[in-house]
Amino acid sequence: MSSKLERDIEDVLAKIERFPPKRSLRSRIRRRLANILGGAGEALASIPKPQMSIGQVLLLGIALIVIAWVFGDALGSGSLVKLIFGAGIALFIGAFIFSLRRQSASRRPQKMWRGQAMDLDRPGGSEPWWKRWRSRR
Repeated sequence: MSSKLERDIEDVLAKIERFPPKRSLRSRIRRRLANILGGAGEALASIPKPQMSIGQVLLLGIALIVIAWVFGDALGSGSLVKLIFGAGIALFIGAFIFSLRRQSASRRPQKMWRGQAMDLDRPGGSEPWWKRWRSRR
């Protein structure tokens, strides 16, 4: 058993002598920088992003327009008031257009019952129950 152990030790020592050569300093630095930047990118991606609805953007646009109109004299600089007013109008118009596109792109949601789609467009499906019952006589 000791001879087998000695052979294993000799094999390990022989493999140590054949280790791959050290990488150059430049390649090691490049690899570490890539790992650091990749980790920072993952950390930034994992930060929860605020979810704003189209309605909230519309309200923000209206609020900016009202602030620029009401407090225009108090803000002093005419260019700042114009900037706030323009941003409010741009937000309002942009959100309005996106809300129209979203409504036209979405189809009517399909009604589901116990995991299966309900077909409400078939004849007689929209009639009240008493009319269907009367027509069976």
